[in-house]
Amino acid sequence: MFKITLSLVPSAYPLFPSPLYFMEIAIANNKTPQFKKILQLQTESLDCGIKTSIFTINPAYGKGFVTSYYFDGLLINVINARFKEDFLFMSNDNLSILEFSVLIEGEKIIRASNFKNDLILEKNESCLLYNSNIDNRTFFYRDKPINEIKIRMYDYFIQKHQMQALLSNDKALGLKKKGNFTQQLTSNMEKIVAEILLNSQKGLLKRLFLESKTLELLHLQLAVRTEKSSNSNENILKKIYKVEAILQTNLHEQISIQQLARKVLLNQNVLKNEFKKLFDETIFNYAKKLRMNKAKNLLIHTQKPIYEIADMVGYKNPTHFTAAFKKYEKMTPKEFRKNYNYTPSS
Repeated sequence: MFKITLSLVPSAYPLFPSPLYFMEIAIANNKTPQFKKILQLQTESLDCGIKTSIFTINPAYGKGFVTSYYFDGLLINVINARFKEDFLFMSNDNLSILEFSVLIEGEKIIRASNFKNDLILEKNESCLLYNSNIDNRTFFYRDKPINEIKIRMYDYFIQKHQMQALLSNDKALGLKKKGNFTQQLTSNMEKIVAEILLNSQKGLLKRLFLESKTLELLHLQLAVRTEKSSNSNENILKKIYKVEAILQTNLHEQISIQQLARKVLLNQNVLKNEFKKLFDETIFNYAKKLRMNKAKNLLIHTQKPIYEIADMVGYKNPTHFTAAFKKYEKMTPKEFRKNYNYTPSS
């Protein structure tokens, strides 16, 4: 594993605490750490107050690029990278900032001194964090693509848009106690993310575009939060039962947890934890039990061939179905059918 220390180097630009290219890497298992820049600056420009920098990943550590935009206390990094080793990024900002992360692809783990537990951010999830003079560590896995839009809002931008309530103990919006708001991307958020990635404007138009899209994303993130705050437990319960209904009526499909989470607009971790609390089983085991029960019913009450039954309960490969059934029932589907007389279903 590699450890990466973010060095905060003063910038020539006001209100700009540290450009991305001051990120440096220290090899953890070396007694004398060697510092090398992980990002290599390719181009840099300043147009109508917006500073644009494009970096590539040092080939020694991976591949990809980072495009960075900065203006008026707003830093937006578009990251598309893949690392050769597991990486631990460590930063210690002596500033109060809002950090909004949209993970389009990949997985990362965030650990901060004000979090009770590690925060796992997965594909198609967003997270709004409040950092105030705290240690922050982010872990990325090797050989896994990372596609992320990371937005940092500093004091000037926060005051400009009068967002101080987000830094308070406000029950509905305050991040000071909770530390973060994490959620599945909504369709509207996905649309905005696509617009940011595809936009090719420059100068003033780019600046106005990025500021407006940042505020739109922030609005959608907070709107979901405030809608949940009034009766969050009841809303989550309804969504968990909706997931159960989806599983019940779609046994012929193998639906991933990510797909289920997107269908009901729940964070994947919340979905997994709350489902297990309610049904005392994981989603995977619950779905498997439904499939096996339906298969047994079809084996007993119909004369359908085993390959057809396999397809009806979500197994495209009959051999895989037979193996799963045997593991569940301690006998093959053929043996199970022999043990029961065929009874036409009424």
